[in-house]
Amino acid sequence: MNKEDKLSAEKLLKYLFIGATVEGISFYGPKLLLTESETNSKRLGDGQIYITIESEFAILQSKADTLPVFDDLPKRNAKDACKILCELSLMKIADVSLHDEIPHLLLTFETGEVLFICGHDNMYESWQAGFFGDSDGEYWEIVACPGDELAIWGPDDIG
Repeated sequence: MNKEDKLSAEKLLKYLFIGATVEGISFYGPKLLLTESETNSKRLGDGQIYITIESEFAILQSKADTLPVFDDLPKRNAKDACKILCELSLMKIADVSLHDEIPHLLLTFETGEVLFICGHDNMYESWQAGFFGDSDGEYWEIVACPGDELAIWGPDDIG
């Protein structure tokens, strides 16, 4: 993963997610829907912040020095994945980070729990996170791409 892409993606992810609360789930994906935070609500208006999860994930009790190994992560169908993600309902995000080499996404909640989303897949996108605006059509997105790369679309003044 390109270091500049990682830094740009983390800045945008932190702007969008720190202080946001998990407010719902869209069952296709599945996709977590998040509220705005005090720091971004004025700029974002009535749009939607989201994370679409298309790879394995785990909810960890706390941030660990070592990350889960892909082969050790449970393989869930969409229905079971949504049931697990519902445990995050109304939890507030305290921090966001990406792994240094592979775009694993880690969301740390105020409770200390961590949502680990695997960022590696040889053929498909692992996750997408971003914001789509209301009538102005503003659209920001960070995508974990095949080959452990990131694609980033967003405003220049943040990323």
